[in-house]
Amino acid sequence: MADQHSGIRSGHFAERVWTATLIVTAVFGAILLLWLATKVFLLFFAAVLFAVLLRAIADAVGRVLHLSGDWALATTIILLLALIAGLGWLMAGPISRQADQLSEELPEAVQKLEAQLRLYSWGRKAADDLQNPGGLVAQTGGVTTKVKALFSVSIEGVVDILVILFCAFYFAARPKYYVNGFVRLVPCRHRERARGVLNEVGIGLRHWLFGQIISMSIIGVLTWVGLLLLGIPASEVLGVLAGVLDFVPVAGPWVAGIVACVIAFLKSPMHAVYVACLFIALHLLEGHVLIPLIQRRATRLPPALTILAMVLFYKLFGFLGLLLAVPLLALTLIATRTLFVEDVIER
Repeated sequence: MADQHSGIRSGHFAERVWTATLIVTAVFGAILLLWLATKVFLLFFAAVLFAVLLRAIADAVGRVLHLSGDWALATTIILLLALIAGLGWLMAGPISRQADQLSEELPEAVQKLEAQLRLYSWGRKAADDLQNPGGLVAQTGGVTTKVKALFSVSIEGVVDILVILFCAFYFAARPKYYVNGFVRLVPCRHRERARGVLNEVGIGLRHWLFGQIISMSIIGVLTWVGLLLLGIPASEVLGVLAGVLDFVPVAGPWVAGIVACVIAFLKSPMHAVYVACLFIALHLLEGHVLIPLIQRRATRLPPALTILAMVLFYKLFGFLGLLLAVPLLALTLIATRTLFVEDVIER
């Protein structure tokens, strides 16, 4: 009898061990799957962002032209394609010429900077660091090549862009279809709250996107005008670069500023100082005027959390993670406020 009870206990113990093993394996398998599918999630989130932008523009076009949803979206896509084609036709030539000029003058500017540094005792060590195999002078040619390669698109990049565009078009065409499908995964008693949270997330992302686009445009134009008045070469390219990189807060504008300062050094060290002052003034203008004014209806993002989120997502997911770090942070803050602070803490 004792042997029978012992056998039963050992059988139950083995069953529990196997159950625990299967659960742990399933959890680790799910984590591994999510890790491997990270790029798919990032592409999905980029498509959602673009769909939010398209839907917002389409709603405005529909109200102005009195069009239904599908016709408003089709008109919006046609207008955007016409705008992009027109801007490309007008600016392709000048920007291409200035980009070639920039790639030729950047190494010369770095060499001139090195020569100026060697005039001072404290600058000789810095100049030697610039000349080592990993230094700035040795890498300048590679940097300009990488800048050119940034604007050339690989096959994988084309596929990613197409995935984002097509998914965004489908999301924007039938947003309620996908929202309802997601809400049905939530228990019935929480579906109304889930729908409200999704609506609040969409509004928050819409406000952040439009505010960011306006801020990028203002910074790009002001950078171009300021560099043009200072007589800096390739001012149009540097203005476009500053505007585009402004999508990545903190890091993007400073990268554009450093490149502009190095180019300005070709004219004189004082021109480099003027350009540095220009970018500092633009940074202060954006941080203390543009962002509080334009993004007053969007979720306010604490600067420290923004920097930490950018570093974290860049370390985890590379350049695409860095590009989407700020909207992901905005999404996280909205979800935390609605689902945790309001629904758990305050209740």
